[in-house]
Amino acid sequence: MIEKIPKYVRGYVRIRLESPMPERFLSLCVHNQIPVRNLKNNGMYYEMEISVKDFFRINTFRRKTQSRIFLLEKHGLPFFFHRNKKRKAFFLGFLICLSLLYLCSLFIWDIRLEGNHYNSDDTIWEMLETMHVTDGVPKKNLDCQQIASNIREAFPNIVWVSAKIEGTCLVLEMKENEDSYIEKEENETSLDSWDLTAKKDGKIVNIITRQGMPKVEKGQECKKGDILVSGEVEILDNDAQVQRYEYVKSDADIFIETEYAYYHEFSLKYTEKEYLGENKSYPFLRFLNYEITLYRNTHEHAEIYCQEHQLSLTPSFKLPVSYGSITINPYTEISKAYTQEEAIGIEQNKIQTFMENLISTGAEITGKNISITFDQTTCRAMGSIQVIESCVEKTPVHKSVQP
Repeated sequence: MIEKIPKYVRGYVRIRLESPMPERFLSLCVHNQIPVRNLKNNGMYYEMEISVKDFFRINTFRRKTQSRIFLLEKHGLPFFFHRNKKRKAFFLGFLICLSLLYLCSLFIWDIRLEGNHYNSDDTIWEMLETMHVTDGVPKKNLDCQQIASNIREAFPNIVWVSAKIEGTCLVLEMKENEDSYIEKEENETSLDSWDLTAKKDGKIVNIITRQGMPKVEKGQECKKGDILVSGEVEILDNDAQVQRYEYVKSDADIFIETEYAYYHEFSLKYTEKEYLGENKSYPFLRFLNYEITLYRNTHEHAEIYCQEHQLSLTPSFKLPVSYGSITINPYTEISKAYTQEEAIGIEQNKIQTFMENLISTGAEITGKNISITFDQTTCRAMGSIQVIESCVEKTPVHKSVQP
């Protein structure tokens, strides 16, 4: 496709060659570097395409080979302009169109964000708006290095930013430091020793210590914050006196029987949408901030969907013109109320989802004590769920004074 553009701009013709010596004619064309395209042999004659410039050079070959040449078709921009030379309005519109395209090429009409996962697009766009970097900003007003620097300063977890202009698009490529979100692991690796402490109140079901000094036994009650395995190890002398303390990274498998409080309530009354089946779509055309549309919404309640497509000459040459459609799906709201059986089913699904989330964290459900009650407008569930889990955390060791 791209190769045809220069051919069309220079112009070309399709000719018919009737000659007693067609091979010699074609040899002269090759010898004089005259390209012949789409050559076809129709028995008594040949058809081919050559450029307009080369058409005037083959007259000598015609005489040498006693050939006859017939002009069949004319193609290309020169012939187009010649046929339409009296259409001044057309050429004026063509020049205006080129001028508008050139004017559009001086601005940014699309901003692309690539590589951001933890920082949402909306958050970054809000930050860019404070820098006056939006659609429609002139390219000459953009400092890509300053934009990249401001993004790194505003978002510390972004360690690398590349800002570049491609056509009418501003492309921001960035790389985020995923390790910055694992603060807990970073803190742990910075410690040379730690204790294992309880995260919740409960009862020790099992404890297997691999490193450190255990402070609790199986069956013992513990409170939140109690040290279960200490990273401070006493080194005794022959008289069973503390000679010194050594500090280690406590390591143990500890399972605690604890419980989670559960509470959830919801209204028995609710509204349900009843669609009227009168969907209507309205086309629209938007240029800059101006919109042309036949959209009208005369319904009190309706779901509105919008599909928009931005025009572009190439993937990187966006235009400030977009088109699309607005679809309206009207509905009415009907007030309803759950029966007690329906409400119990909904609440049981909520409880089941809550328990499945606990199991996904490694907890073992040992029991539940949840009651469901009703009043005139509300369904309420409250109680507790008993689990066995490893709910411990690593905390810095409080070092004692060496004896």
